[in-house]
Amino acid sequence: MKTYDAGWATAAAEDAGADQALDLPKPWDTVLGSLTGGRSLRPVQRLAVEEAQLLESRQHIVVSAPTNSGKTVVGYMLLIEALLRNQNALLVEPLRALAQEKADELEVLLSDLSPTVFPSAPKVRLTTGDYRLESESPDSPPPEAGHLIVATPERFEAILRNPSNAAWIGKLGAVVIDEAHLIKDPRRGPTLELLIASLISLPAPPRVALLSATVGNPERLRDWLNPCQLIRSTARTPLKKEVWELSAGESVEETLGKAIGQILQDSGTSVLVFVYRKNSADALARQLTDVLKTPVLSYHSGQSANDKASRRDAFNSGTCRCVVSTTALAMGVNLPATHVIVRDTTFFGVGKLPVDQLLQILGRAGRGDRAGTGIVIVRPEDEWDAAELASSLNEERIEPIRSSFEQAPVTSAGARSRGALSNDAAPATVVASCLSRMASEGMSQKSLRTVLSNTLAGEALASRTEEAVRWLSAQERHLAYVDEQDLVHLTVLGRAGIQSMLPLEVVAGIGQLVRDLLSLDQTGGLLKRWSCVDHLLIVSLLSDRSPKLRRFSEALAGQLDAWHEALPNTDKSLLFAEWIVGSASTSKAGELFGSLGIAAGQKQKQAEAARNKAYTCMLSAAVMHQRANGVSITDLESRWSVSGLAGVEEAWRDTMLWLVSGINNLFEIRAFYHHLREHCEADVDQIKDVKRYLRDIRYQGYELLERIKHCSPLGGLLRGLQTLYADRDGQTAGIGTIRRLESAGIESMRQVASMSVSDLVQIGVQRRYALQIRRYVERRLR
Repeated sequence: MKTYDAGWATAAAEDAGADQALDLPKPWDTVLGSLTGGRSLRPVQRLAVEEAQLLESRQHIVVSAPTNSGKTVVGYMLLIEALLRNQNALLVEPLRALAQEKADELEVLLSDLSPTVFPSAPKVRLTTGDYRLESESPDSPPPEAGHLIVATPERFEAILRNPSNAAWIGKLGAVVIDEAHLIKDPRRGPTLELLIASLISLPAPPRVALLSATVGNPERLRDWLNPCQLIRSTARTPLKKEVWELSAGESVEETLGKAIGQILQDSGTSVLVFVYRKNSADALARQLTDVLKTPVLSYHSGQSANDKASRRDAFNSGTCRCVVSTTALAMGVNLPATHVIVRDTTFFGVGKLPVDQLLQILGRAGRGDRAGTGIVIVRPEDEWDAAELASSLNEERIEPIRSSFEQAPVTSAGARSRGALSNDAAPATVVASCLSRMASEGMSQKSLRTVLSNTLAGEALASRTEEAVRWLSAQERHLAYVDEQDLVHLTVLGRAGIQSMLPLEVVAGIGQLVRDLLSLDQTGGLLKRWSCVDHLLIVSLLSDRSPKLRRFSEALAGQLDAWHEALPNTDKSLLFAEWIVGSASTSKAGELFGSLGIAAGQKQKQAEAARNKAYTCMLSAAVMHQRANGVSITDLESRWSVSGLAGVEEAWRDTMLWLVSGINNLFEIRAFYHHLREHCEADVDQIKDVKRYLRDIRYQGYELLERIKHCSPLGGLLRGLQTLYADRDGQTAGIGTIRRLESAGIESMRQVASMSVSDLVQIGVQRRYALQIRRYVERRLR
C-alpha cells in the first residue's frame, strides 16, 4: 500500500485575533456565549460579526466554509436576530432527520436564552409534510404557533405554492438554507432554486442566508442574491487528509481491519467508514466485528428510524466506536468521529465520487478542538488516480456551482430512474409553481419570464417559458390554459397537483386516465368500481420509488391472479381486472400504459413489457395492501417470496403516504367537469353520479392513509376502536396500546379475543382501554 499526503485543513492564519474581545451590543454577548458554549468565536463566526456586520446589516449572506468550521452558528445568529425583531424565522434542512435534530437543538438553545434574552422562549416548530410521524401532508397549512420553523425544502416550497399562505410568508424575517450546494442536484435542485428565487422576488423579501461547505465559486451565489455579503473561510478543526493506494492483490477488508484496530487502541478515538451499497455496509460491519472483536454497526437507509437512532446512541455513548455507513447518507450522518475512511470511490454506472462530496465526507472527522484524520482508499479497479486525487483533495478543487437547469438534458426515462425531473417537465414545473402562487389571476408570459430570470439559471431558464406553457397546456395533459387576454392559468387539475407537490407527469397521467374512464362510461360506472388497491397500483405504476420486490414470472402472475380473485368485491381492483389480468395475448396493460403516458420497453415488445411491469407493480400494491391491513412482514415475505421488507418499509410507506394524499386531491369533479360536458355530453344526473363516485374514491384514499400510517397486525383493532369510541368516550386506545399488545406477542384478533380485561391490564394496557377492547371484541363476536 502506498500512502499519499493530501494536506491539512486547519485554522492557520485565520485564527489571528480569535481571543480578542468583541464590543457587542446587548443581548448579543449573552446570545453568542450560549451559541459557542462560552468559547472564543471561530474564524468564520468572527468574519460574520466583524467584517460582514451580520448584526447591523440587512443584506443577504452566503457562508462558504468547511464542514466543522462553525458556520451553523452564523445561521443561528441570523435566525435569532429576526426573532429579536419580533419576526418569524425559518431554517431549511435537506433531510427530515437533520431537520428534527436542528429543531431539538434550537429548542434547547432558545429555552436557555429565556428569560435573559427573550421574556419567554420562542416556540420552535418542525414541519416536513410527514404524514406518518406528524400527520402532515405536503399541502397542509403552515404551523401558526411557531416563531422559529424548521422545514425541508419540499415542505417550504409547498407552503409557497399556496397563495392563502401569503400572510404567513410575510411574517418571515430570515430564512437560512443549509447545504445550499444542493441547488445543483438534478432531483432536489429545482425545488431549492425556485424557493430562493421566490423569496428574493417578494416585494419585501426576508433576509436569506445560504450555507455550504462545498461551493466552488460562492461569488456567483453572492451576485445572484445581490445585495449580499459573502463570508468565506477555509478554517476548521484541523483535519489531516490522506489517500491510500492499494496494489493488485491487496485486500481492502484486511487493510481496514488492521488500520481500524490500530486507531481504536486509543480510547479517545472513533471511526466512520463509508461504502457505496447498503449490503456492503452490513457485510463490512460483520467482518470488522469478527476481526476487531468489538461491535461494529452498519448505518443506512434500509434501516428503520428507531434502528438508526439506537445505532447513533451506541456510537455517541462509546458502546460502539466504529460505524459503517453508505455515502448516500453522508449528509445526514451527524456523528462525531476522530477518523473517517472512504472505502468506495467508484460507483457502478455512475463513475467516480466528486472531490466536493469526498471533502464533505472527510470533513466529518475531528470534533471540537481535537484534530481529525480523513482517509480515501483507491483500489486498482477504481477510476480515480491516487496521486491526482491526493492533489485535488489538497488543493480542494471544487467544481463551480451550477443551476440544475443548466445541467445536461435529462430524458423522461432517465428522470424516472434517478428521481430527477425530465428535461421537458423541469421548466414546466417551475412555471406551474409560479402560477400556483397567483391564485386565480393568472400571469402573462412576460411576467413568468421575469420570475424565471430571477433564478440562478437566469435567462437560460427564462428563455424556455413559452415551451413550458405549451407543455402544460397540451391536450393530453390539460394542466394549464391561456385565456383571451393571453394570461396563463392553471386548470383545477394542475393546481391540485402542483400544490400537492406531485410530479407533473403523475398529475397528467391520472388526469388522462380518469378522462379515458369517463369517455368509456359516461355514467361513471367504471369509477364506481375503483378501490383502495387501485390507489396503490396507480402509485406503483407512476412512481419509481416503490421497491422492486421480485422479477416478473408467470408463476408470480398466477399467484397475483389468485390473490386478487379471493379479495372481497369491494377491494377488487378496477384497473387490474379490466386491463392487466390475463395471458400475454389477452392482457390490455398496454392500453392502460397509454392512458398513463408510461413507456413500456421497445416498440416490438411493448405489449409484453407492459404486462410484465404491470404485474410487478401489482405485487407492490398487493404487499402494501396486506401490510396496511395488518399482515406481518414475516408472513408477507413468506407468502410472496420476497426479502428485506423490514429495511424498506418505513421509506416505502412514507412515499405511499405522500403520493396517495396528493393523488387523492385530484379526484375532484371540477377537474373533469369540462370533459364531462363537452366531450361526454353528460347530463346533470350523470354529473351528480360521477361527483359521488369521485367523492367515494377520496374517502377510500383517506381511509387508506390511516391504514398505511398505522401498519400493524392489529391495525383493524385500532381503526375499529377509534371509529366506535372516539365520540363516545372522548379518548380511545391509540398506537401505543397496539404496540404493547404486539410486544406481548399478541398478533391476531383471535389472540385478543381470548384475553380478559385483567389479562390486558396485566400486560400494561390501561384499564379504560382494556374495557374498550373487550367491548369491541364482544361486538364483533355477536
